[in-house]
Amino acid sequence: MNCLVDGNIPPSSGLSSSSALVCCAGLVTLTVLGRNLSKVELAEICAKSERYIGTEGGGMDQSISFLAEEGTAKLIEFSPLRATDVKLPSGAVFVIANSCVEMNKAATSHFNIRVMECRLAAKLLAKYKSLQWDKVLRLEEVQAKLGISLEEMLLVTEDALHPEPYNPEEICRCLGISLEELRTQILSPNTQDDGVVLYRPGWSATA
Repeated sequence: MNCLVDGNIPPSSGLSSSSALVCCAGLVTLTVLGRNLSKVELAEICAKSERYIGTEGGGMDQSISFLAEEGTAKLIEFSPLRATDVKLPSGAVFVIANSCVEMNKAATSHFNIRVMECRLAAKLLAKYKSLQWDKVLRLEEVQAKLGISLEEMLLVTEDALHPEPYNPEEICRCLGISLEELRTQILSPNTQDDGVVLYRPGWSATA
């Protein structure tokens, strides 16, 4: 399959040009193969596919690309993926602008650091509660496995994590793994050398 792609959306400008290209590629491939998938299924596949270039993003951009409808905004929710119509006030105006500042999300760590912080927090909490922590990726998974409310989850976090920042060495000690295992099995490629530090909610680092 040979494809020629052209467009006028400024790259790395925060206008979701990469997600648009992934969605387009998915739709074209589906058409060429003569396959049928629902819009929800296609959005989920495209969101997962985009992570292979190194961005640990969610699926908001891909979902609205396929689930958008004329005349209404959408509330996008996950687990499972679903979209609810949101009526906009008459005369609502959106300004789409380009600041001309580029951010290559796949080549830098900025976009992925918070994702990795949340992943590490989820694994530490799962370990603390004697869950199978190595299979856990998201905080919502820990909450679901424990069968507790958000308020109860906050209390677990207060009990499990100390106020001082966790550096990579302490994270490894808590999980019983080596620094190499932390780098290669948990962190994304462009955060492996950044010395990710974890902070408990309500606390911040001081210079």
